[in-house]
Formats: sequence, structure tokens, C-alpha cells
Amino acid sequence: MTISPVPSTDQRTADDLSLREILTEDFTTYGRNLGEPGFWAVAAHRFGTRADHLESALLRRPAEITHKLLFTAIDWVWGINLPKTTRVGRRVRIWHNGSIFLNARSIGNDVQIRHDTTMGAVHWADSAKADLLPVIEDGAEIGSGACILGHVTLGRGAVVGANSVVLQSVPPGATVFGVPGRIMPK
Repeated sequence: MTISPVPSTDQRTADDLSLREILTEDFTTYGRNLGEPGFWAVAAHRFGTRADHLESALLRRPAEITHKLLFTAIDWVWGINLPKTTRVGRRVRIWHNGSIFLNARSIGNDVQIRHDTTMGAVHWADSAKADLLPVIEDGAEIGSGACILGHVTLGRGAVVGANSVVLQSVPPGATVFGVPGRIMPK
């Protein structure tokens, strides 16, 4: 059963919220279920991005180590790799676990991600170059096995079908299927 989050009228970004506020919202997004691997991946990501901004090195270093341990455990146990360099919006839902690599420049609010999803640069050597990574806009839905690669934008409310490979930008509201991904007529 798919439960789509209801977009909020609250216009604050994830960075505008306290860690407690954003984790509470994430917990609600995941049906208030602590057993959801996606929740733990997003929570570890939020913790890691906040750890980087701690002013005190005495606090920052242990927080960075804790994040690294959480990140590694989530990657090994559930197969969800969400680097802290990826900007993650509010109410992002990772529905399943296993073979999920989300190295995007940004993932917007209310995005739905299914298992076996890959986001990243076309060439592994470009993985650290933010301008060569995908941008996923608000409300996008990404099907199982989808690959979104390179300097592309997945528009607001766009849908990527299962096992599709997206190598070109997708306009808002469009649906893409296939290898390579093609925009389906409405």
C-alpha cells in the first residue's frame, strides 16, 4: 500500500527546522514506525549534516564519527547509501531497502523513492562534482530499479517508471518510462 505524504503549507526548508522538528516530521512520514530502514537512512543523513555545522570541535568530531558509523551500518545492513552531501528536502520517503544509492545534488520535498534506485554521475570519477549530479524536484515519484544519472533535473511532480534510465532532464509533471527514458504522452 502506498501512502503519499500530504504536502505541507509550511514553507520552511529542512535546514530551517531544528533537528528535533525535522526528525519528528520524518518519523510521521514513515508512519511513526521505527522499523522502517528508510527512516533510519534519512535520520542518519539529517544527523550527519547537522554534525558538520557544530561549532565546537569537541562536539563535532564525536558527532562525525557517530554519523559515519550509522551511515556505514545502514549501507551494510539495508543497502541504502545516502551521502550527507546530498541536500534532502522534507517528507522524503524511501519505501523499500536494498541497492539504493542516492548521490544527487538535491532531493526535494515530498519525493517518493522505491528500491534499487540509483542517482549519481554518469562517470564514477565525476561523483564528487555536484554540478554533474541529478536534481530531484518536489513531489517526484521514482519507481523501483530506476537510474537517474548525470546533470539532469527531474521536474516537480514527475514520475519515473520502474527500471527506467533517465539521462536527460524531465519536465514538471511528465512521466518517463524505458531505457533510455522517454517522456510518455498524456
